[in-house]
Amino acid sequence: MRFEAMRYSGIALACMLMLAGCHTAQVSESVASKFGANDPDAQIEFWHALGEKPVTCNDDAFHGLLIYVDGEDKTETYAGRVDTLKSRGLLSGNFDRPATQAVDRGTLAVAIARSLKIRGGVMMRATGTAPRYAVRELIYEGVYPPSSPNQTFSGAEFLGVMGKMEDWQRGNAVEVPAAVLPSEAGSGGGG
Repeated sequence: MRFEAMRYSGIALACMLMLAGCHTAQVSESVASKFGANDPDAQIEFWHALGEKPVTCNDDAFHGLLIYVDGEDKTETYAGRVDTLKSRGLLSGNFDRPATQAVDRGTLAVAIARSLKIRGGVMMRATGTAPRYAVRELIYEGVYPPSSPNQTFSGAEFLGVMGKMEDWQRGNAVEVPAAVLPSEAGSGGGG
């Protein structure tokens, strides 16, 4: 009798632990809410502070993506960032996740693939840039590390991806003749 009670208690505890482990990571406050201005000093502070964060949230990822794409983020709020990205087709129309929720690699992969105009393979074209195939294509192109669409990014990982986006856009420096200056090399197209 005592053994059965312990067994049921063990099963109940295991179920509770599994349920507790199945939630999306959140941050208490986004870096963009502190350093969201467009002046160069605020942008440098944003990138520096984000690199030290254990998790990148939606607000920070979208602020960083807009800075990368436009050179600045003209919006002042998370809702404005989401609206801007939706209007450009970089986010799906039904995207409704909170600002402080950890960004998943699939959502960001779709936005990156569309912003870099990466067409991808047959499956990515057939699925309309589904997160799974966008992640796979970015891995193939060397922009993403091997990962799944449901994983999140640390701040440092996100900064690494932003750097890889720049590398991809400039092209493969190895294929550029030595007579070409670095400022003249690569007009996009990936490596």
